[in-house]
Amino acid sequence: MEKRFRIAALILSIVSLFVLSKCNAVDAITGNDDSDEDSITTLHPVLLNGKWGYINNTGEIIIAPQFDEARDFSDGFAAFRMGTEWGYVDENSASVRINARFRVAGDFSNGLAPAQLPNGLYGFIDASGEFVIQPQFEFAGAFSENLAPVRTDGLWGYVSTTGSVSIDLQFSDAKSFSNGFAAVETFEGWVYIDVSGSVAIRPGFQVASAGDFSDGLAPLQTSSGWGYIDATGTPIINPNFSQAGPFTNGLAWVMEDDYIGFIDNSGELQIPYQFAEVRPFSQDLAAVRLSSNWYYIQKRTGTIAFNQPFDEAQSFVNGVARVRLGEDQNARYGYINRSGEYVWFPTR
Repeated sequence: MEKRFRIAALILSIVSLFVLSKCNAVDAITGNDDSDEDSITTLHPVLLNGKWGYINNTGEIIIAPQFDEARDFSDGFAAFRMGTEWGYVDENSASVRINARFRVAGDFSNGLAPAQLPNGLYGFIDASGEFVIQPQFEFAGAFSENLAPVRTDGLWGYVSTTGSVSIDLQFSDAKSFSNGFAAVETFEGWVYIDVSGSVAIRPGFQVASAGDFSDGLAPLQTSSGWGYIDATGTPIINPNFSQAGPFTNGLAWVMEDDYIGFIDNSGELQIPYQFAEVRPFSQDLAAVRLSSNWYYIQKRTGTIAFNQPFDEAQSFVNGVARVRLGEDQNARYGYINRSGEYVWFPTR
């Protein structure tokens, strides 16, 4: 009952924050210190007349809508789909760099991307679209910290950017490296390895699932629930949560009794449990779902930043965030800035 009252109170705060949401000085309201990111020139996928193209931060069309699907940029490239095949556009030239011919196209990182031709195996392509690590894997993930997880015969290991196997294929599952560690699943449960492949963190308890390190902490699941460990494997935040996410902007989302709130790195609850779904904080704002509507909340106060609700909302990237109005065939996609103003009004 108390949580329902908190939800009602937060919804009511939308009205009281109406004047603030109209103010352009959102940095003063939220305590943002990410203003430099707002000025970074980036491109974002946009839907117009049933085709996807790309706009810049101010809503100017840079790559004309022509694709059946388009993803976000990573390392200067974004995957697009034409029919059933995928290619890549180049952010610098704002044009198609790699023609659509792949069945699967992963994100670029360290100048390479995992890709798969129709009826082929996974390999890694460079910026020209040519395989520099030949197709030979059942599955492959993107590079992080110069290593990429790959799977063959059901076992996972890691390859370097030269294509050599740096960490033997021996794990039941393997995640990307972050902060110098990667979570891998062994017969005894999840542990963390370093870039040499040596076990660096072996918690003294059974780990059912392990997340990535961020801000020096990693979420993991034990028989008691989800908690956090530090880089030495020491439990820092007790496993009291039914779910938990990574730290971003100094806060992490956690779930208790089907509601989500945010904690700081000491485990103290900073934003109460009241949300049905959330995105991690980015640029001091987080998208959250209350009932069936999405809003953005401020990191400093935990209150609604903009009064308008959305049917779906994504995290901010360099000053803008993608939002959706409508469902299914009537879905329209747009972008707002950190003042809550549209830079691209929702279209479909």
